[in-house]
Amino acid sequence: MATRLESEVWSLDNCAGCGMCVAACSKQVLVWDGSDHPVLKDRIKTVGYTKTHLDSCTFCQHFCEEACPRLDHWLPYEPKLTLAAAARGPMKSGAPSDIIRAILTTARSTGLIDGVVMLDIDPWDLKPMARVASSVEDIVRAVGPQYLWAPVFDVLNEAVFEQGMENLAIVGTPCAAQACRKIKMSQNPRLKPYQDAIRLTIGMFCTGMYKPEMIDELLVKRLNIAPEQVKRLEVSPDRESLRVVLWDGSQHTIPRTQAESFTKPGCGSCDDYLGESADIAVGTLGAPENYSTLIVRTRIGEIFIRNATQMNLLETTHQVDEALLAAAAAEKDRRTRAQAFKDLQILMLDGLADPLKRNDAIQLFIKLYRTPARAGDKVSIRSGCTGC
Repeated sequence: MATRLESEVWSLDNCAGCGMCVAACSKQVLVWDGSDHPVLKDRIKTVGYTKTHLDSCTFCQHFCEEACPRLDHWLPYEPKLTLAAAARGPMKSGAPSDIIRAILTTARSTGLIDGVVMLDIDPWDLKPMARVASSVEDIVRAVGPQYLWAPVFDVLNEAVFEQGMENLAIVGTPCAAQACRKIKMSQNPRLKPYQDAIRLTIGMFCTGMYKPEMIDELLVKRLNIAPEQVKRLEVSPDRESLRVVLWDGSQHTIPRTQAESFTKPGCGSCDDYLGESADIAVGTLGAPENYSTLIVRTRIGEIFIRNATQMNLLETTHQVDEALLAAAAAEKDRRTRAQAFKDLQILMLDGLADPLKRNDAIQLFIKLYRTPARAGDKVSIRSGCTGC
């Protein structure tokens, strides 16, 4: 049994919903059943009149735990380059999805990648899905990520093992980039096919992913907007609303407070808004009008941006509001501290049954509540006192 996933992720509503654990499961016993996290499929062996429940996880190496990004805390890759960018072509566009399309199109045309695993939506009913794009035509036809949730790694095995792709770009949320980073760091040789295949990760700025039911409840029933009228969904630069851009050029705004109830539960524990584990992060925050912000964090990311710029499909400028990006990073610190208080509550409950965990709870309590001592202050600690 993958006990860490159940106790530290699923039971606490921390699941990112990326689907990497399902893709990495060697027994293929993790499945999606419509809930907010994968579930363990119950397998039964029948011999005559006897039925036995099979434990598929006992002798497994638990690849699911090695692949789950929520079992680790991630330090950000430091930005190498911060730019404002717009996609060039028949029509100039600063939409994040169009910029991602320009980067991927040039990369596929020049052979830097041989395929893309990405979030996409059906343009007719806005149903989100994971898609494998193997050609420039596939990339151009894709609508791209639209903040509607689907497990992006549902098609990873199709790309790696069925289509034999060796230079993949992964396009998704910051947690998907974290999952790729964790796979890359693994020392388990059984995960090497994924490590070798993943070439580039692109993460969009993300305040949370919305469940597909939001389309019917908010767009269709409340705003009377047919799904086929929608060109794209955008998060406003101030992150306080969701913008619905229609094909006729008009826009509708949904306050974030109205859409909040449709957010995936696991998004509440995420502390990465700016794609800090991705090679390239893209979003509207900090960019001038008709541009999006590009944060390039790795050498690989620099190569792909330079490639798109040299092919004249990407226009860049340095006019980025760094203060807004810094404010978003500060928000991460507040979320990290909130998560620490949540961890303290769990440790305190565990400490009631396990004396070995009581000291961990005490140390975390001291770390969160104790006022730092000034130099020269006289410190007095009595035996048995936690110093609170």
